[in-house]
Amino acid sequence: MGNNFFFSQHHKVCSIMGCILSSESAPEDGGSPPGLNADGEIYVYVPGLRTPKYVDLKEHLQDAISADLASRLQYLRSNVLITSGKNTPASKSRRRKTSQDSPTAADLEKALVNYLPALLGFVAGGEKWTSGLVFEWTNVEDEKKETALGSVYYELLSVLHLLGMLALQEANVRLTSRPPAEGYAPKVTEESKRNAIEILLKAASYFDCALRAVLPNTPEDIKAKLPADLSEPMLIALEHQALGHGVELQLSFAVDNIKASLAVKRRLACEHVQVWKEANERIEHVPLMDGWRKKLFLFLKWKLTEAKAGAYYFHGLILNEGYEENTHAQALMWLKAAHKYLKDSQRIRLEFSTAEPTTKVPEVWGPIKYFLERIPREAVNKSRVFRENYREEKLPIVVPKLPEFPLALIAEPYHLPPVDPAWEKESGYEGIPTLTPDIASFLAKKDPNPKPAAMSDLRRAWPMSPPLLVTPEMVRAR
Repeated sequence: MGNNFFFSQHHKVCSIMGCILSSESAPEDGGSPPGLNADGEIYVYVPGLRTPKYVDLKEHLQDAISADLASRLQYLRSNVLITSGKNTPASKSRRRKTSQDSPTAADLEKALVNYLPALLGFVAGGEKWTSGLVFEWTNVEDEKKETALGSVYYELLSVLHLLGMLALQEANVRLTSRPPAEGYAPKVTEESKRNAIEILLKAASYFDCALRAVLPNTPEDIKAKLPADLSEPMLIALEHQALGHGVELQLSFAVDNIKASLAVKRRLACEHVQVWKEANERIEHVPLMDGWRKKLFLFLKWKLTEAKAGAYYFHGLILNEGYEENTHAQALMWLKAAHKYLKDSQRIRLEFSTAEPTTKVPEVWGPIKYFLERIPREAVNKSRVFRENYREEKLPIVVPKLPEFPLALIAEPYHLPPVDPAWEKESGYEGIPTLTPDIASFLAKKDPNPKPAAMSDLRRAWPMSPPLLVTPEMVRAR
């Protein structure tokens, strides 16, 4: 009954950017639109979600697993399609829909989480017994609009990627100002910011799981065919993007806290630079479409430039308090560099919004709002003080490198769930260990005609003589 219910529902394709899911009309072919909401606020940029296409698992698996298990797998995967706004073949026959039927991101996340244990039962035995089973997903940032691969590892990576992107999207929602009460300006609460950090860490943990537990087990020929958004550099870039936003929120708490020392603020600002720098370096190796490539590159470049403005500013303030030789000249150089990065960041912010597909100019908020007020003033004041009191000091030819600190914000590892118990009822399967301890043993087909173990040479021979006893006389003689 559950299967028929979900197959009979009609859901329209969603627009998945800036908002959760929308009920805009879907293309008849079930394809995924770009999903960018041009009017939505962008705090955490989500460069498009990937959505699955319908696969008749019952037909492909009818000779491999029991009908009950095949029906369960079909039900769980179809639920993912429905909650992501996709139309299954049966759902196209019904066109009536109410607002209560509209899926939400929470519904999609739940469907994906429920699908994972059943999907994990596939991942074993070299996937030979799933021959002919092809999983197809659509995406908006790869050179190929659709990617179909006959690999369960591809399906597993796609599920983890979508869970991570949904978490990024939810963090963006948490950071979007709610309609204010009468007489008050819009504001994001401290609780919403803290919740956003937890959600960003969850996103990072999904990408980390894909990198740590799934990619090492993925066959090399499948890795070579993976779409750009599931490639190793892209997953690393997304993980660091999530962590970068988290550090940004930590820094916003620090600049608002009068008790936070300059050393604490500088450390957070330097960590902020390091994490965005890693994201920028990784994304350079991802072959994305021209439009999305430029948009995503500009976003990451913008966040890195903002981060540098803050780190150079706080480091300059610390140098300004020192007594070493030439310290005031160095402080002035750091503050001037911070001012330059600040102006560059605002220019790149506008470039990002006008790059196709165009979006609303991101709101100035968090630490950058603080820097826009402080950096220009501090740079001007320091220049005046330097001219009046420290002109004998020599300005450095180049600005030295920022101090480096290990990243303190770390996501707890996400561990894949146990295999669905329904697989244990299948006859003719046995546990097979995987290449990494993060993934438990899975079920694979037993060999119906196992070869008997070879007899040991010792068992073929006659009984062995009793072990030789070593006496003290033998030891002395030796």
